[in-house]
Amino acid sequence: STYVHRVGRSARAGATGSSLIFLTPKEEAYVDFLRMRKVPLNVISDAEICAPPSTDENDDNSEDEEKAGKDKNSNDKRAEDKRVIRSASDPETIIPDIRNKIESIELNDRDVLEKGTKAFTSYIRAYKEHQCAFIFRFASLDLGLLATSFCLLRLPKMPELKDTHRKLNFKPAGPEIDIHAIKFKDKVREKARQKRLAAELAAGGKNAKQIKAEQRAAEKIRRQKERRAAEIAKGRNPNKKRGKQAQIY
Repeated sequence: STYVHRVGRSARAGATGSSLIFLTPKEEAYVDFLRMRKVPLNVISDAEICAPPSTDENDDNSEDEEKAGKDKNSNDKRAEDKRVIRSASDPETIIPDIRNKIESIELNDRDVLEKGTKAFTSYIRAYKEHQCAFIFRFASLDLGLLATSFCLLRLPKMPELKDTHRKLNFKPAGPEIDIHAIKFKDKVREKARQKRLAAELAAGGKNAKQIKAEQRAAEKIRRQKERRAAEIAKGRNPNKKRGKQAQIY
């Protein structure tokens, strides 16, 4: 009933609409479950450009993905995340990977970052408490890939991740990104956040120490990049071996 109610929101006041549901192979039994309750579903057409490749095609494309990872930019640690996504309707068609674009939006507006985090935590709790637990098995849910699909920069602190965070297939943002420095575009919200952050740092504690450590690491990397850029601008090789005191840090 909850699913039908949410689908109904796509067509209100006599209008027509469409709803798309994403299911993993282990969740496909939900289709038959809905049909038994007279909720018909149509499989996405193979002609759709965004139709996902089959499992076999994913295996065939693994070599392409490895090649894309080898062509990464050494100055950008997240460049290795580039993926090759091919369309099932036309193997020659490459579907643009918008993840990096979404991450750049997150870095410019904390509101987007926090909405993604809240959506992730809500999804996990809804999945865990779903009435069809025999179909939606929380133990089989890949939390790392799920966090990647929500374009998270860091994993949130929640009980469901406490015992599995070291085993998750998730790559967080590097130390060069200071999560706490990402601002709200809304000046009122940002002013209130800065006030809360200052109070938390002043109070001390484990969390305050972690925040300060992350800020120092991000600042160190920022200074390194600036010094390297200055050396390159002067026509000098920043990678040239020098004495310990003359090395670029």
